Amino acid sequence: MLIPSSSSSGSVTSDSVLQLYFRGSRQHVFQSSDLVCLQGDGNYTWLHWRDHPSIIMPKTLKQLAGILPAESFARVHRNSIVNCQYVERVERLKTGLGAIHLKNGMVVPISRRRWELIYDLLRNA
Repeated sequence: MLIPSSSSSGSVTSDSVLQLYFRGSRQHVFQSSDLVCLQGDGNYTWLHWRDHPSIIMPKTLKQLAGILPAESFARVHRNSIVNCQYVERVERLKTGLGAIHLKNGMVVPISRRRWELIYDLLRNA
């Protein structure tokens, strides 16, 4: 399931810039193409980067999903979004769940409900 683009963000491309704010007014700028995956943790979200250390944001996964380019990111689980360009392989587990192995060594679960859609999306990419 691809993430729908936010209507307020206009046209977002895969090389879009993410402006993230930390502790008051400190602003950091990242390329969205450097973002490997996002993992929700309650009202916080872990952002895992290609060349930077992982950071935690005081925003929900749903809030951050609205600013990501829809053509590059896929929601694979209720608490995970991955950047499709960093997917190394996909596997089906005996439990019915799936797993995505990312190029940075992380393994992200795929929910049973989204397995076929994600598998087809990544196979055709």
